[in-house]
Amino acid sequence: MISVCLPTKNAGPQFARNLRAWRQQRTEEEFELVVVDSGSRDATLSTARELGARLHTIPPQQFNHGETRNLLARQARGDLLVFTVQDARPANEAVLAELTRPLRQQPGLAAVTGKQLPHPDADPVAQWEVHYHNSVLDPAPAWQPPLRNLSGNFLHRLRGLAFDNVCSALHRRVWQQLPFARLDYAEDLDWALRARRAGHSFLRNPAARVYHSHNRQPYQRLKRAFVARRATNRILELAPNLPSLNEEEILSGIGTYAAVLALLRHQLGAAHEPVKQLRLPTSPLHPFRRALCRAPLAPVQRLASRLRSRFVPDRLCGDFNAAARPLVSFHGGLARSKARFVTLQLGLQVLGDFLGDFAYAAERQGSVPDWWEELSSYLASGV
Repeated sequence: MISVCLPTKNAGPQFARNLRAWRQQRTEEEFELVVVDSGSRDATLSTARELGARLHTIPPQQFNHGETRNLLARQARGDLLVFTVQDARPANEAVLAELTRPLRQQPGLAAVTGKQLPHPDADPVAQWEVHYHNSVLDPAPAWQPPLRNLSGNFLHRLRGLAFDNVCSALHRRVWQQLPFARLDYAEDLDWALRARRAGHSFLRNPAARVYHSHNRQPYQRLKRAFVARRATNRILELAPNLPSLNEEEILSGIGTYAAVLALLRHQLGAAHEPVKQLRLPTSPLHPFRRALCRAPLAPVQRLASRLRSRFVPDRLCGDFNAAARPLVSFHGGLARSKARFVTLQLGLQVLGDFLGDFAYAAERQGSVPDWWEELSSYLASGV
């Protein structure tokens, strides 16, 4: 038997359509829908009941990405566990079969993961996010053998763990050996690393496709980026990529970055359409510092970390430019209004990533400053 497992909270008006698409899957096996809800106040509970899901509720404060999925697995009756999310919709009626058939046919396979597509109403940044996610994972081999060593840069390590619970399936027996960890984010990435280190193999099957993307408010994007980057750095066991920075350097640098971001948005109001480039200024020192950071020799990298003049705004503006180039190219240019929208959204995404890197570096260096605690708590809340 197959169990389709969904954590929910205030899933919104699209939930009925999404859940119905799971209910209408065509498989040769019996399957069930299992929902654990953490405090919905909209129609989520009634929708789940009407569409025949087995429903369990918990108080909102008990929700945790890892533990709630463990609870879903305990509530489920199937020997195959399919994990998805409330805002993911199968692209066709064969998704469930594409996720589970390889597990039946290949006894040595522990888990299967699928591919995401943007929802039809995805905004320009949400469309790009899904495209970028796929561009990172698509080059990875479909068959992921047991993992011996976690090495390489951020993208190389992420590509080596091509697995996510937006669209995944695994054997119950493997989950029983390796339940999800109690984590507030990226429980799937953590589980994939532990499972492959334990000798298990995965398969990425792009034929199992679901629509999944997020049109976020700007500050939601900032907070989500912070939590995601900090958690991913921890799980991937990356070396910190920031020098030790004090409060004045960070806050003044962010202030400079915010000013040039606001200036770019103002200038876009009179830009020619379509807008073909979004670029923030960096200092002449920035490319030299980046070249030093790429050098493999530790003394050279230490020299780069000492070149502190405009380090924070250069890092932020440089990361913005690096992300904006492929995004604008992907869309073939942007209308002025969309360019202004993308600038704000991407600007806060980059800031969230930077703050996540800072939090991780401070943790690894054992020097988390007092002033950071309150800000970090705010950024991590409600994500």
